[in-house]
Amino acid sequence: MASEDSHEGWGGYHLQEIKMETNLPQYLVILCFGLAGFIIGWAMPRGRRFKALQLRFLKGLHNFFADEEEYIQHKAERIKRSIKRKVKGK
Repeated sequence: MASEDSHEGWGGYHLQEIKMETNLPQYLVILCFGLAGFIIGWAMPRGRRFKALQLRFLKGLHNFFADEEEYIQHKAERIKRSIKRKVKGK
């Protein structure tokens, strides 16, 4: 007699189902990303060159957001002026 967990295989043999839970795929992903991060960190320039590169990147990021904020303020002022003109015209 076969148990509920088994099923019939070739030649009438009963194969027991193996129920196994594993976290191997998650561990492999963590290992790969950790290794890639280590290699990238090792390849990054250190010292003055790294600081100069970091400063250049942060300056560019700051200028982008500062310009974007100024652009939005300019647009808001234009909208306020056009609304005032429309209100005066009525």
